[in-house]
Amino acid sequence: MPMEFSAKKPFLMSAALVAMGMSLAGCGSDEGFKGVAEAAGLATTPQESKTFVRETRPADLEYVPIGTSVTRTAPRKPVEDYKKIEAALEAKQKANVAAGSTAKSLGATPPPQPAKIPQN
Repeated sequence: MPMEFSAKKPFLMSAALVAMGMSLAGCGSDEGFKGVAEAAGLATTPQESKTFVRETRPADLEYVPIGTSVTRTAPRKPVEDYKKIEAALEAKQKANVAAGSTAKSLGATPPPQPAKIPQN
């Protein structure tokens, strides 16, 4: 059974592929069809940062590249600060143990007797 292809089908398919390629190329870079894609609403330009963002972020971010052995000096806390933190944690642990033992003793009480219905 012979199949009939209309002459419009290959033309429409190629036109659709060209249109899709142009729209995707418009999003790629500043060259080529980006101006046409922006005018058609298919591509956008990045917005300028808000004023509070520009004021709060430093202009030169100091990132450490991945895979390098660059080290930064960090100020070390004094030993007294660690002792204070340790004492606070131990006090909290003792309070939690006391609360747990109180809850355990309250949970061990026998359940109340059911209410007795008077017999007349």
